[in-house]
Amino acid sequence: MLTRKRMRLIAVTMAAVALTALAVDWISRRLGDESTFTGIVLLLATSSLYLLSIRKRIVTYRVGPVAAWLQWHVYAGTFTSLVFLMHIRWPVRGPFELCLAGCFIFVAVSGFALGVLSRLTPLRLSALRQEHALEQIPALQYAVAEQAHRVALSSTKLGEGATLSEYYQRRLLPYFQTQRSWLYRLLPTGGRRRQLLLELADLDRYLASSGLDCRQQLSTIVQSKDDLDYQLALQSRLRWLFKVHAALTWSLVILIAVHVALVLGFSGKLL
Repeated sequence: MLTRKRMRLIAVTMAAVALTALAVDWISRRLGDESTFTGIVLLLATSSLYLLSIRKRIVTYRVGPVAAWLQWHVYAGTFTSLVFLMHIRWPVRGPFELCLAGCFIFVAVSGFALGVLSRLTPLRLSALRQEHALEQIPALQYAVAEQAHRVALSSTKLGEGATLSEYYQRRLLPYFQTQRSWLYRLLPTGGRRRQLLLELADLDRYLASSGLDCRQQLSTIVQSKDDLDYQLALQSRLRWLFKVHAALTWSLVILIAVHVALVLGFSGKLL
């Protein structure tokens, strides 16, 4: 939702980009070196993005809430990405230039994705029946699998228990004892859950009242397992994306330092 504060911040960011573009055009018309200007602006803006990492490590002094620094990081990152498009020369040539441009693009894209997911993930988790910490989920998955196994064993004592026990061995046992695919962890969906619940519901015509009770328990456990898998996918995806973004960010620091040294060296200003 676009609040008035967010709209003002977007307007300020776009105004800063427009002023930078006007300055680039003014320098270019006077046969100046617009690459040096955009490079300096880009270096200063990129350096300001690392203030968030520094702020997270400061706990003894009051330098503003982390949320405010995070907001600065988001809008400064947007400004930096747009200035980067002004600075880079198309097409990009040379292995080092390609590596630097690729790293910058990956940092920008991962940062954008991280910003979107950090807003969507809490909303999706709050929609579940119960929310758990990431570290608790593996133990809860094991407990749910054990519960399903006990229900399946108890169903064998029933007259029609072979129906449920056979289905458990064939379909539910792999579901409870194996991890979800990497595709599911990237894009979690409820397709498998719906399929299993429909298959379990189709067994009702073969079951008596006692068998129906076991079937309903298994259906509830399937939903609990899917909720845990969903939470694990959402939270681990956000954590791994943050790790990738942080690793690429510090790799970008090294590449920028080398780039600046090369530019100064070729221009004779390094000595």
